[in-house]
Amino acid sequence: MMNESEQKTINIGLIERPIPPIREFFDDEEMANLVASIRTHGILVPLLVRPKGDRFEIIDGDRRLAAAWSAGLREVPVIIRALSDRDTHIQRMLANKDRADTDPVSEAKYIARLVYEKIFTAEEYAEQIGRSIAWIFDRLAIAEMPEYMQTALANKNISLGVCLELAQVKDSSTMERYFREAVRSGMTIHAAKISRLIVNEAIDALAESAKPITEENLPPVQIIPQVRCELTGEMLPMTGTHMIRVGTENYRKFRIELGI
Repeated sequence: MMNESEQKTINIGLIERPIPPIREFFDDEEMANLVASIRTHGILVPLLVRPKGDRFEIIDGDRRLAAAWSAGLREVPVIIRALSDRDTHIQRMLANKDRADTDPVSEAKYIARLVYEKIFTAEEYAEQIGRSIAWIFDRLAIAEMPEYMQTALANKNISLGVCLELAQVKDSSTMERYFREAVRSGMTIHAAKISRLIVNEAIDALAESAKPITEENLPPVQIIPQVRCELTGEMLPMTGTHMIRVGTENYRKFRIELGI
């Protein structure tokens, strides 16, 4: 990877977004705050770009570029670094790695494109960006999810763990029905795993008996509430717990003896 770089101010119209972008969507509220900040203070951190003919391509700073356009800037500060395609893909993911507001769906599509177009193997890219191979495979699974699942995940309406479990349901219509219930009910990862195992077993049984896969022939969605263990703080499914009643004094004594 080349380390030579040059900092300057260039016309914003000369800068292109990355294709594919590592972030397809920007949070409206966060973008509005960034636009307001740029109008007041300008761009405090230069965009990282690379030469692309007589133009430039974003390596890091896609959201700042979009906000600069909205703020009406004509010129923006940049750091120009001559990177190869492979090094650019690595640098983009490293820059995105520690952000709290990462869009997992855009990230997954970006990684999937690199792997499916054989720019990197999954193992090679994992090593280059400091991620586990399991993390890469999870992103490839996200890229293969139905659009309704990706949309809910991008909008933070459901957890990644629940999506990864329900994406393994063997019948597409059943998968969507279980998913809709998961969004509605706030299903836990444990409940999603139990649901996936039970319904796939039922689907296999229906296939063997040549019966149709209909809602009436399948078990209901498994919604398993969880409770917090007072001793360990761990969240446990209620199916694995026992509820007992203790008096106030005995409960206080119990906590003192256990040091909690």
